[in-house]
Amino acid sequence: MDTIIIYDISDDLLRARVARTLMEYGCMRIQKSAFYGFLNHNTRDKLRLRLERLMQGEEGNIQLYPMCSRCFGMRDSVGELYEIEEENVRVI
Repeated sequence: MDTIIIYDISDDLLRARVARTLMEYGCMRIQKSAFYGFLNHNTRDKLRLRLERLMQGEEGNIQLYPMCSRCFGMRDSVGELYEIEEENVRVI
């Protein structure tokens, strides 16, 4: 199922660990604090548990939004799309 993951984490090291974890689960960054991945129910639950362990006692918030492919297909955007690779931003 298409899943959008967004987060608001002020600690740089924790934010980097969360981003790295999302990429390990096959998610791709779509904005600085937003990722997209196609995750089945079990994988999404495992990811959520891993993120909960990372956030244990830390300040911040992570939200996962699963959605059907039809709803995801109706998404729209304004402005240029870009990919973030480490610290480099590349306009697509």
